[in-house]
Amino acid sequence: MGLEKVKQEILERAQAEADKAIDAAQSEAKAVMKSAEKQVAGYERMMEEDLEALSNAVKRKEVASAELELKKQLLSAKSELIEGVFRDARKKLGSLPDKKRESHITALLDAARKEMNVSVVQCSSKDARFVEASGSGDSRLKVVKNDEMLGGIIAESPDGRLRVDYSYDILLGQVKSKVLGDVAKILFGQ
Repeated sequence: MGLEKVKQEILERAQAEADKAIDAAQSEAKAVMKSAEKQVAGYERMMEEDLEALSNAVKRKEVASAELELKKQLLSAKSELIEGVFRDARKKLGSLPDKKRESHITALLDAARKEMNVSVVQCSSKDARFVEASGSGDSRLKVVKNDEMLGGIIAESPDGRLRVDYSYDILLGQVKSKVLGDVAKILFGQ
């Protein structure tokens, strides 16, 4: 029986060492698992932060893009309103009563004569009679009808080198460039 007892003791010791080894391995596995879970949690946190930062960047970009598009549309609408004001002014100039047209043509012809010796005057058919009446007595004055003109005159010197353009289109363009800012302020309060 001594052998049987020794065998039993060896088996018990081996079992105890095996249990210790299994406990140690299980403890080590738990520690490794805990460490891995911490790393995964850290990666998840980092990924969430990156995702949030990316999401915020995309939102800012979309908001900026939407704001830019809105500003473009607003500017386009404002430009259209301003152009509408000048289209209306152009229509009113085209339909001025004869007395007012005659007054304008006379004043424009006088202004041209102060700048040079006027020989040729281009004007619309509507204004030709006013130019002829204003130039009566000057047989050298040649009146050329230009029906593309809204109104006003284009005067030339006898040699054709000097020319002044007092057509309504040019004058309206000059007024437009001078008062565009004021018109925008009146329309939009800026």
